[in-house]
Amino acid sequence: MLQESVIIEVERRHATGKNAAYRLRAQDQIPAVLYGGGRDMETLPLQVPRKSLLNILRKGLHDNAIFQLKLKGTDQQRHVMIRDMTVDPVTRAMLHVDFVRILMDKKLRVKAAVEVVGIAQGVKVQGGIINVVTHDVEVECLPADIPHSVQVDVTALELHASFRVSDLKLGEKYKVLEAADRVLVHVGAPKAEEVVAVAAVASIPGGSEPEVIKKGKKEEEGAAGKEAPKAGAAKPAEKKEKK
Repeated sequence: MLQESVIIEVERRHATGKNAAYRLRAQDQIPAVLYGGGRDMETLPLQVPRKSLLNILRKGLHDNAIFQLKLKGTDQQRHVMIRDMTVDPVTRAMLHVDFVRILMDKKLRVKAAVEVVGIAQGVKVQGGIINVVTHDVEVECLPADIPHSVQVDVTALELHASFRVSDLKLGEKYKVLEAADRVLVHVGAPKAEEVVAVAAVASIPGGSEPEVIKKGKKEEEGAAGKEAPKAGAAKPAEKKEKK
């Protein structure tokens, strides 16, 4: 997902270490690093305005979004993607960001979310349940062609039918890097135990409880009537005949 209009100005970071990172965050700057783009490209420590990163996240430009970084005081600009972001587990505050350089003429591999489209016949007509088995797939394409999601049209799926990777029609721009028989979406029946219970009741005239349940209840009542005396209980005294 290419966002040419999104340009973030960054500065080169000269001080490193925990203390330097604390000081940067206190100044509303987030420590970052830029890497990738080939063997000849150096890894650059950077600092990024926290507000600029928040704007990206609010626009939903985290996953697979390609935008540009501009080095402050120069005319250097690079297409990049956020590869990783570290946040505080409690406050959720941003702690560190990893950017990776993107070469626009070189294909790359990305994960694309599976998006279900339509209502399956197996759900609408046959009372089934839609199950998303695979939530994202890996595809290979040029950076400008990165999809926001991979759409799976389930309209024609009937009960017990599956939509597999081989059913995807993405065009020549994309190469799906998943096994062809991998299931993406499946239309299943309702919970098995509910089906069995309904079938058991329906098979008995008048909708009464299954015989096995009644039999078990009688056996329990019979066993209760023949309960052995508790341990330690005194036996009734035997009457002696008078001579």
